[in-house]
Amino acid sequence: MKKISAFMTILFFISCDTKSPVNIYNSSKYTSFSEQDRIIGESIWATSCFRCHMYGSNGGTILSDKKYWDKAAEKGFESLYQSVWEGKRGEEGVMPPRGLCSSCSEEEIEKSVLYLFQHIQQIQIQDSLEQANKS
Repeated sequence: MKKISAFMTILFFISCDTKSPVNIYNSSKYTSFSEQDRIIGESIWATSCFRCHMYGSNGGTILSDKKYWDKAAEKGFESLYQSVWEGKRGEEGVMPPRGLCSSCSEEEIEKSVLYLFQHIQQIQIQDSLEQANKS
C-alpha cells in the first residue's frame, strides 16, 4: 500500500509540474516587447534571419506561411528561442545555431525571435486585408 501511495504522490507532482506552453503572442515577453527591443530585434533580423526567412533560402520557412507560423507560435517562446539558440533540423532544411549570428548574445537572440513574430503578425494582417479587398 505504501508503494502505491508513494507512486501516486510522485505522479501527482510530475503532472502538476508540466505546463502547456503559452502561445508566444500571449506571452509576457511578447506583450512587454518595447520599441527599443524591437529596434534591436529588427537589426538582428535584417542582418541574419532575413536571408532565409524572407525568401525561403536554405529551406527557411517564409513569413507568409500562416499555417506554419501559427503552429510554431503555439510552441511558446522558450521552445522557439531554444530552436534558434541551439539550431534546428527541419523538414526542408537546417537552421544553424543562433541563425548564423555567432556574435549575438542570448538577449539579442530573444529580441530577434520576438521581432520575427511581431513582423509575421504584421504580414499576416496585411495579407488578410489584401484578400478581403479582392473579395
